[in-house]
Amino acid sequence: MKRSLELARTILLAIERSEDDEPSSIRLPTADYDELHISLHVRLLKEADLIHAIESTRGFNASSSWIPHSLTWKGHDFLDAVRNESVWRAIKSREADFGSDLPADVIYDLAIRDVRKRVGL
Repeated sequence: MKRSLELARTILLAIERSEDDEPSSIRLPTADYDELHISLHVRLLKEADLIHAIESTRGFNASSSWIPHSLTWKGHDFLDAVRNESVWRAIKSREADFGSDLPADVIYDLAIRDVRKRVGL
């Protein structure tokens, strides 16, 4: 299954919009993505230390599902860097020019460079 940075960003935004750290208050994009893709991306975001999440299994030998709880400090920083739609579109355009998905670190660096330019640094 291919990683989707669009889905990852959408999950980060959903976690940030939640009322508290309770998973029930996080409104994941279930209308646009299936549970398997969302769960995989929650796990990837946890592995990248962008969110706190737990693994939940459903019965003996059942598949597991990853459930998000909150953003980490690094997750807040990453989301702040890619939140702006024009910044995100510019990054996605550069990614298209590259011809492949850019690593998350490169995306973060591009976003930070844009943020610095916008604030005059």
